[in-house]
Amino acid sequence: MTISFNWSEPELSINSKDETFPADQLDREKYAKFLTTFLAKQGYDDARDSDQKKRNYVLNLNAEWGAGKSYFLKRWAHDLKEHYPVVYIDAWKQDYSDDPLMTVISSMIKQLRTQAGKDADKAIFKVSRKFVGLLKAAAPTLARGIATKYLGVDPLKIMEMADDKAIGENIDSDGKSIDMGLAAQKMVEHLISEHDSKAKAIENLKLNVEQWVEAVIGKNNTKSYPAFIFIDELDRCRPSYAVEMLEAIKHIFNIPGVVFVVATDTEQLQHAVKAIYGEGFNAKQYLGRFFNSRYTFKAPSYEKLINVHCDVYKLSDDYLKQKKIITFPDSLDQIHDDKRITLKNLTVVYDAFNLSARQVIQVTDRLIATIDNMSKVPCLNIIYLAFLLCLREKDSELYDLVCKNKLDTQVKFNNNERTLANHIALMPFWGNMDIKLHLQPTKIVDIFYTTQHGGYSNKWDDGIYNCKLLGFIKDIHHYLLSNQETRKSDIQRIYNDHARSSVRSNIESDYSNGQFWVKPAFDQLNPPTFNISTYKDLVELASNLDHIDEE
Repeated sequence: MTISFNWSEPELSINSKDETFPADQLDREKYAKFLTTFLAKQGYDDARDSDQKKRNYVLNLNAEWGAGKSYFLKRWAHDLKEHYPVVYIDAWKQDYSDDPLMTVISSMIKQLRTQAGKDADKAIFKVSRKFVGLLKAAAPTLARGIATKYLGVDPLKIMEMADDKAIGENIDSDGKSIDMGLAAQKMVEHLISEHDSKAKAIENLKLNVEQWVEAVIGKNNTKSYPAFIFIDELDRCRPSYAVEMLEAIKHIFNIPGVVFVVATDTEQLQHAVKAIYGEGFNAKQYLGRFFNSRYTFKAPSYEKLINVHCDVYKLSDDYLKQKKIITFPDSLDQIHDDKRITLKNLTVVYDAFNLSARQVIQVTDRLIATIDNMSKVPCLNIIYLAFLLCLREKDSELYDLVCKNKLDTQVKFNNNERTLANHIALMPFWGNMDIKLHLQPTKIVDIFYTTQHGGYSNKWDDGIYNCKLLGFIKDIHHYLLSNQETRKSDIQRIYNDHARSSVRSNIESDYSNGQFWVKPAFDQLNPPTFNISTYKDLVELASNLDHIDEE
């Protein structure tokens, strides 16, 4: 069966909540196509022998927080409903329950009965074949009065009905209306509470699930095997409930023609398992016994991630202009169709610190919150602010050292002395990462003077220049720690060195190195009152904001 997936556009889910799925920004559509074909063949293959056509399969869909598991499962389930029986269960929203197995079964009852429709509903609850099976299984341990309490109707009246008579909405001689799905659920609940009846009750459950699936498929012959059961947000549940649910649903995993997809952040789920069984427990091996295979999403790029989870429009030139905030580096790439470069520069910083998805979203939210809290700012060095936010997130002690010292300061680390800059450079992901600066050099200085009355014209072009991230941070940090007089003399020395270099070599200087302009360009915008204390205050204020949100 070929299913058309088109996630490039938003879509309205046809359900009671009228949930809207935004366009897929994390490139997940391809995973839905691949996994549908794979799981459909695992659950049902007409080419196999007749007794092997329908099989069960359990897939663990693994992705870290923020990677869009819930969006993926919900939209995938929505698209599959036209072609297969589908059940979606949000485990976290139901972890108040004391019985995880009943959470799964009741959800399957409700959703499969809805998909089967009223006619199929009657077929499922024929007295002799369907519902009476549960009653007879319960007979040894279930008194008539207790059954009436759970079902709301006398069970003997049901069993005495003719074998070919379907149970409709009104089954009591008094005309009392009863939801048969709820009645079955209540009966199952009592059955599995009885230790001696549990194994037999579970077998009846599995048989009835097969019959519910068969009813959905047989409704109008438009749907096929297998049925897809999606269990989402298990890793967010309280540890005891998550473990209990896995232990409970393993009993119904092996239903022919049914495939389960259990979405988790597997690393977090392992922590939940260890919280129950102890730190020395092999949680990875324990979880592996529940699944046939594990499919792990590739982590989305930082740029895609923050586009999905954060209000990135607040980093746009238009929004900053509304708040009269000037940023350095400038956010416009005037060479490449005025596309914003701020996000790309930020992701370079995040890459340098090897942030997790959650940390990326938290740091970006703090950065945006800082911008929202400001107005009429002549210069905000957005890359340097992101650097400090990331540094505090990753290593608060190193952050404190950096805020007090220049990066060329020698500090002892594990009995080895090195500069702060060299220590930062030793972080595994710093490397030679480049950021981009949009510069207009001739507006900063038009002539590099070699004498009081003459010099060389500025030949640097307006445009985009590359600059090493660490070199950029070192220059800005040194500038912010210096007093105003030192800043001015430092920048004049830069100009003088450039002019003398041109005279000595009698050739043109290197007009491609953006590092040359970091201090002069920043100085042109930055007011004297903006120093390291200003940025530290911004970081300390924003760092108390922790991101807590659903995917």
